[in-house]
Amino acid sequence: MSALKKLPKFLQFALAFALILLGLALCVWSQIKPYQLTVNGEIIRMKALAFFPQDLFKLAGIPLQPQDRLSVDPGKFSLVIPGQVQLVSARPVTIETPEGVIELITAELLPANILQEAGIKIFPKDILLIEGEKSSIDQKLLPAQSIILELQPAKRVDIYLDEQYQTSLFTQKATYQEALEDAGLEFNEKDRFSPNLTESLSSSNQLHITQAEQVCVLTNGKEFFGLSAGETVSEALADLKVTPQNLDYAQEEDQPISPDRKITLHRVEERLILQTDETSFSYSYQEDPNTQLDTTAVILPGQAGIDVLRTIERIQDGMLLASNSEGPWKASDPRDGVMGRGTRAVLQTETVDGETIEFWRKVSVYATSYHPSTFGDNPRTRSGLPLAKGTIAVSAAWYPSMALQRVYVQGYGYGTIGDSGGGIPGTYWIDLGYSDEDYVGWHSWTTLYFLPPIPAWYPVVLP
Repeated sequence: MSALKKLPKFLQFALAFALILLGLALCVWSQIKPYQLTVNGEIIRMKALAFFPQDLFKLAGIPLQPQDRLSVDPGKFSLVIPGQVQLVSARPVTIETPEGVIELITAELLPANILQEAGIKIFPKDILLIEGEKSSIDQKLLPAQSIILELQPAKRVDIYLDEQYQTSLFTQKATYQEALEDAGLEFNEKDRFSPNLTESLSSSNQLHITQAEQVCVLTNGKEFFGLSAGETVSEALADLKVTPQNLDYAQEEDQPISPDRKITLHRVEERLILQTDETSFSYSYQEDPNTQLDTTAVILPGQAGIDVLRTIERIQDGMLLASNSEGPWKASDPRDGVMGRGTRAVLQTETVDGETIEFWRKVSVYATSYHPSTFGDNPRTRSGLPLAKGTIAVSAAWYPSMALQRVYVQGYGYGTIGDSGGGIPGTYWIDLGYSDEDYVGWHSWTTLYFLPPIPAWYPVVLP
C-alpha cells in the first residue's frame, strides 16, 4: 500500500478504474450461463447473458404472445434465471356449439379447460368432436396447432315425480322414452307422463310423472282392482278398461276420485223383447201345365200375417227396474198363396218286380181281390171282359176315364181296367181279378202304374 501511495495520483486513479472494470467484467462473465428452453415439447439449448427470460426466446428467434404459457414471468428482471424454461405457445381455437361459434387464442392443452376458458359448462353425455372425431374432454391436445372443437351438448331432462323434483338426466337420445331407457329408469305402464314419452326432446326439458295408485271398481256385486294415475273417475275407469257402455253410469265421472279410491259403476241395459204371433193364410189351387202330373208347385207363395207385442225392460246391476209393453200391433197382413197342380204327363221308367216298365202315372192304392164264384152263376164285368187274372176293377168314380186302360200292379202284374166297384170311401182302391183256380187274396197297399199310350184326356186330380 505504501508503494501505491508513492505513485502519482493520476496513476492511482487509473489503477483503481482498471480494477473496477476488471470486477465488472468478471461479474458479466459470471452471468453467461447455459439454458435449456423447452418449446412445445422441443428442447433448445444455449448459453447466453440474459437478465429477462424473454431475452432467451428473442435470442432463439421465438416470438412470444400474451396468451403463451411460460414456466417463469418472461418480463421480470432476474440475475438467477432458472436453467430450464418451458413454453407452451398459444394458438387459435374455434369452438362450434348449437348457439354459435366462439374464437379464442389459448395455450390450454385439455379440451375441458379450453371450454371452461370460453365460459362453456360441460355436462354428462355431452359429445365433443375434435376435427370431426369424437374425443374425450380430457384428451391432451398437441400444442401450437390451430384446432376446431365441436360441442354437441346433451339434452337435459329434469324429472318431477308427483310434482316433486327427483333428478336430472343428460342424454343424446331423441325422445323421453329413449332417454329413460338409456338411463335405466323404469316406471309402471299405468303411470301418467307429461309430455307424452314419444315426444321429441329439446335442449332443456321437464318430464312430470304421476305415479299410478290402486283403484277399486265395484260393479254388479264384483270388485275390480287396478292401477291408475288418473285424477278423475272417468280417467281411472279408462285405465282399468271398465269404461261405461251405453246406459252405464258411475258417480260424477268428471269429479276427482274419492279418498278411499273406490268407484261404483252401475251397469244398465235396456232389453227390447218382441213377441210375435202369426195369423194363418190359405192356398188356392189351379192347374199348371208346366208342372208334372200328380205333383204341385208354388206359383205364388203364401205369407202369414204377424202381430207383434213390444216390451222394453230396463235392468240395472242385474235387477229389473221397469218393464213397459206396447201393442200388439200388426206388422203385416196374411197373404194367401197359389199352388199349381201339375197337368203334364211324362213317360218314365222304373224297375218293378225285377222288370223295367214304362209308365206315365203311378198311384199308391189299397188293393183287394175277387173271383167269379163271388158272384154266383152270373160273374159279369162292367166292360164285358171275363173275370180272370188281368182284369182289374176300380171305383165307379174312376172307371169312366180309365176304362180299358192298360196298367201294371206291383206284386200282381199286367192288367186292364175292365170293371168297377163300390170301393172304400176316402181311399184310392182297386180290386184285382182272378179265376177261381188261381185266386189270391189281397188286403194291402201297392202301387198302380198307368202304361202308355197317354190318353188324350185324363183327370188332373183323381176323384
